[in-house]
Amino acid sequence: MEIRTSKENILYLMKGSIVTIMAEMSKSEITRFLMQGTFTGKLATVNKDGSSHVVPIWFVLDDKNNRNKVGNIVFTTGESSTKAGNIHRDNKVSICVDDQTPPFSFVSVFGIAKIYPYKQNEVLKWATKIAGRYMGKRNAESYGKRNSEEGSVLVKIKPTRMVGEKDVAGWD
Repeated sequence: MEIRTSKENILYLMKGSIVTIMAEMSKSEITRFLMQGTFTGKLATVNKDGSSHVVPIWFVLDDKNNRNKVGNIVFTTGESSTKAGNIHRDNKVSICVDDQTPPFSFVSVFGIAKIYPYKQNEVLKWATKIAGRYMGKRNAESYGKRNSEEGSVLVKIKPTRMVGEKDVAGWD
């Protein structure tokens, strides 16, 4: 039996005697979740033949101009990478970030990606922020330099829709 109630934003699934309660995340919870620890994003783009292309990415949020919204998702990649080619052809993307520890949570973001041409200082700034998140402050500068060399581009995803669920495997 499945019952959805939009009023409480909770999904109840009854299986035998176990009731699973999965709660929808608020925008502030989504922002905190997206920047929590070193969760990677799984970026989905569309290949030339229409098949999906899904790869893990390191990312950060650019929330400087978005006080009440989730900011743009920012990552770097090679200008000749499959994901960059796919984004040039079709800029609609999605990204899923999940916590693989019980009781499990996830955020899916759907959006429009924009590739910014190589500008060494800008790519270095973002690559260093991203490296700081995933490799720690001690290694941020060296990884930032490595990930901002000529041929790297900056990608920003502007969210158009988000879904966040927490406590997927929780129950009462």
